[in-house]
Amino acid sequence: MIEKAEEFFIFIGAILIGVPLGLFIGIICWFKFPLQVYVQARTQLALKRIEKAKAAIKEMEEQDQDIWEKHINRMQEKKSYDN
Repeated sequence: MIEKAEEFFIFIGAILIGVPLGLFIGIICWFKFPLQVYVQARTQLALKRIEKAKAAIKEMEEQDQDIWEKHINRMQEKKSYDN
């Protein structure tokens, strides 16, 4: 009889401790997981934008050199007409 009472109190104690603790941990994870996903997505988006901006800057630098080369070639062509 005493063993059954002890088992019953252990069972009730486990429920009284386990259920609230499980709910608490579940609520924390329920809020934490979407925030982690959001932060990771924002980080990846920022990295993509940085890479895109670097590519655009590199392209603009190459175009600037091409513009000056074209200008020099035009000036040399005009020199031949002037003489």
